[in-house]
Amino acid sequence: MTVPRETRRVWAGDRPARRGGGTRLIPARDRTAAASAGNPPRDTLDKARGAPCWLSLATRDLRGAEEFYGRVLGWCHVPLLGSPRRPRSLAVRAGAPVGTISETTCDLGGLAGWTPYFAVDDVDGAVTRFRERGATVAVGPLVTSAGRIAVVAGPEGAVFGLRQQAPDPNWRVGDGPIARLELHTRDIFAAALFYGGALGWADGSGDSCEVEYAHGQIQVRDGLRTVAALSDGTPPGSEGRHRWHACFRVADADAAAAAAVVWGGRVVSPPQGPAHRREAVLEDREGIPFTVVAS
Repeated sequence: MTVPRETRRVWAGDRPARRGGGTRLIPARDRTAAASAGNPPRDTLDKARGAPCWLSLATRDLRGAEEFYGRVLGWCHVPLLGSPRRPRSLAVRAGAPVGTISETTCDLGGLAGWTPYFAVDDVDGAVTRFRERGATVAVGPLVTSAGRIAVVAGPEGAVFGLRQQAPDPNWRVGDGPIARLELHTRDIFAAALFYGGALGWADGSGDSCEVEYAHGQIQVRDGLRTVAALSDGTPPGSEGRHRWHACFRVADADAAAAAAVVWGGRVVSPPQGPAHRREAVLEDREGIPFTVVAS
C-alpha cells in the first residue's frame, strides 16, 4: 500500500492523525536533554508498556524441535521445570534468551507458530480491551510460574500473548538472536488502532511504545529500537493467513537454509539480498514459517 507523504499517519490515542498532530518519536537530542533533566532514556529502563517481551512455540515433538532449531540456528536448549506431561525448554543462542518451546498433544490449529507476548500492567484489563475490539481469548487469563498471562487471537486470526511481567529482562528484539517481529495484515492502520488502543501505544504517558509510519510499515519502537513492524499482506509460507512472524539472526543464511532441508524442514523463499543482510524464509519440521537474517 502506498501512502502519500502528506497523509502519512502516526498513532495518537484512539484515532489516526496527520503527522503534525499525532505522537512522534523523540529525537536523540531530546532524549539526551530528558536524561540530563533526570528522566533516563527508554533504553536504560525496563521494556516499555505494550512492547514485545517474549516468544514461545508449542510443538508436538519437543525433542525434534530442539534438534531442528539447534542444527539450523545454532541454539542451545535448557530444560525447564514443570509438568512432565508438558515438557518445556528455554532456547538460548550465545547466552541470550530466544524463547520457550513446549510440547503439546493438542491440535494447535490457528495457535501453531511462534507467538509473541506483549508486556502489560494488567493482563485482565488488557484482555477486556481486546475483547471490546473483536478479539478472541484462546487461553486465560491464568497464573503461571512466570506470572499472569493470556493468549489472544485478533480479528484476522493472528495469535499473540499478554504477560504481566517479562520472563527475562535480557530478552529483546533487534539485538541478539531475534532480528525482527512482524505482523502481516490486511490493513496496517486498522491493526495499529486494534493493538495500540488495547496495549496503550503512544498514549502520552511516557512509559509506552511509540508508533510511526515509515518505509511502508507502521513501526513500533521502545526508545530508539524498533521492536515490531506492521506490514501489508501475508508472510511467505502462511497459506494466506495473517499472522505474527519471527525473524531470527544467523551467521549465514545460505547455510541455515541448507541445514533446514537436511533436518526435515523446507525453504519457502531462498536466500537473497547482500551478503551482510541476506535473508531466507524457512519452515521447521511441523511447517512453522520463520525468517533467517544474516548479520
